This record gives sequence, structure tokens and C-alpha cells, in this order.
Amino acid sequence: RLLHLLDALGVRLPGPPTRYGLALTLGGGEVRLLDLTAAYAALANGGRRVTPRLIREIRDQAGRPWDPGPGGPGPEVLDPRAAFLVTDILQDPEARILGFGPWSPLNLSRPAAVKTGTSADWRDNWTIGYTPDLVVGVWVGNVDQRPMREVSGVTGAAPIWHEAMEVGHRGRPVRSFPIPEGVRRATVCALSGKQPTPDCPHTREEWFIAGTEPQTPDDLYRR
Repeated sequence: RLLHLLDALGVRLPGPPTRYGLALTLGGGEVRLLDLTAAYAALANGGRRVTPRLIREIRDQAGRPWDPGPGGPGPEVLDPRAAFLVTDILQDPEARILGFGPWSPLNLSRPAAVKTGTSADWRDNWTIGYTPDLVVGVWVGNVDQRPMREVSGVTGAAPIWHEAMEVGHRGRPVRSFPIPEGVRRATVCALSGKQPTPDCPHTREEWFIAGTEPQTPDDLYRR
């Protein structure tokens, strides 16, 4: 099912499907930067596939530029509600503090959803992130696959991603991610994620697909 989903998102994995096992869910497979960035673009596009177009300009025989117009929306690959939930997680700056600190290059001057990754032996590191207007993917590594010296996604690729995103958004208004129909905000007990009780000292609000809100009262805090 994961291979079918990746294929629908435009991610082409080398070799036959039997080559891959459950480790693929954790990144155990080679992907192209362009494919992976386009897959993240589907999250930014409300779950609809985005197919990159590599043609910068078209001119007719007289040298006049011809604008083919924007491409139409691709097919819906992801449930837009689920895509929004993933985006909401990836854009939460407070959730990143524990791993990256409060002043990491993952924070932009506007809301942005972003994910880093580092492969085994420091051979590859990635940062891919998006806003409602733009998606940027960065890979850092040695082309001969030699390991780097403790360069991770947040120290190698993230600063490049940060600068590219800030430059790409110059002059653009700050926009928040649109909220699709069918999601609801609910208050939960922060530690368990269940319904808060009078004994729960810390609560927070979370987004849920309508109908999946927690129905069980918190049982971690008891008198």
C-alpha cells in the first residue's frame, strides 16, 4: 500500500517492489530529490498531486513568448483532511524546540511546514518544507557517497532551505495554511491525548478529522 501511495505521489523507487520491506516506512529506500519534493508539494496542495514542469519558457517561430498557463490541479492522492493534519504537525514551531531549539533555521518569517532527515553514516541529509505558496527541497551530501562528518539535516540542508525560502517569498503576503472542511479543534489532556478531566493539570488544543475526537476520559491523572 505504501508503494502504491508513493507511486501515486510521483515517487519512483528503483528496482522491483519485492526489494523493499517495512524499513521503507522509515526511509529505507533511495528517492530522487525532485520526486520527494513534489510529494511534499501534494501536502501543501491539499492532497492533490503536483507534477513538476521543467520548461522555463516557450517561444513561437517569431520569438514571441507563449504562456501555456498554469497546469490544472492533479488528482487527489491524499485525503485533504489528513494532509492538513500532517501540515499542522510539521508547521508547529513549539514541537520542534525539543529537538532543534527555539532559534533553528527551520523557523521562517511566516508559517511553514518542514521536515529534516539524515541517513545512516551521515551520507545524506535533507530538509524539505513548504508554505501555501512554495515548496523547497534540499539535499546535502558527497556525490561519491562518502560519509560527511556529523553533518545532519538541520546543520547542513536546513540553512540552505531557510535562505532559499526567505528569498523565494520576498514580496509575497504572509499566508496561513487553509483549513479544509471536515476537521475540528478539540481540547485534550496534554499527556494522554484523551478527554481532559478536572484532575488533568495541562491541556492543549489539537485538530482532528471530524468524528475521530477522543471519547475516553483521561486516566493518567487520578486522585
